Amino acid sequence: MRSTGWTPNDDEARRLLTERIDSYDIDGSLSLWERFIRWINEALTLNVDSSGAGSVVIVVLLAAAVAVLLFLLIRYFRPSVSPAAIEESQLVDSSIAAEEYFDSAKRYLASGELDQAYIHAYRSIVRNAQQRQLVEVTPSTTATTFGWTMGAVLPHHRDAIDEASSGFNRVVYGSMTPTRDAVATVMQLAHSLQTAQPQAYNPHNDPARLIPR
Repeated sequence: MRSTGWTPNDDEARRLLTERIDSYDIDGSLSLWERFIRWINEALTLNVDSSGAGSVVIVVLLAAAVAVLLFLLIRYFRPSVSPAAIEESQLVDSSIAAEEYFDSAKRYLASGELDQAYIHAYRSIVRNAQQRQLVEVTPSTTATTFGWTMGAVLPHHRDAIDEASSGFNRVVYGSMTPTRDAVATVMQLAHSLQTAQPQAYNPHNDPARLIPR
């Protein structure tokens, strides 16, 4: 024998709904702050009066927990930034002399860090040109624009400068490790350009001609 479902009439349905609503323990007189404290108390299985001193203790403990959590997040999960990465935000640091960059390149080469040796050798070229006021170097100057401008000032070295600039971009932005010969070449170029004399202005060498339009 199959039992049939019971369907209450309208009055019975209203009564059942009212009883169900009344069964929930909801105190509408509680403020949001009191409800928050009650939730904390229940979570910690503590019986603390939201209007007493115990609520202050709970809030202090909660604030301390949040502070510790934020500290851990900042300390252990933020992206690490090395001095080298900060330095790469611009082409050269004007507070570092060209000779210092070149000496650093030699030390990196001796220790086998070919990428840093190449980077510092190229930066010694840029810084030397800046110190001698051959070209203007600003925070927005890139290796490509420097190569164009420097090639116009020293046209006899243009191809070598362009190659060094391209190599710098490949090492810094393409994560390419240069060969020892490539490092030796850019270091030799840096040494040669220390005393290279600029040529008379020639419109054919104007770097503006090389800018894509």
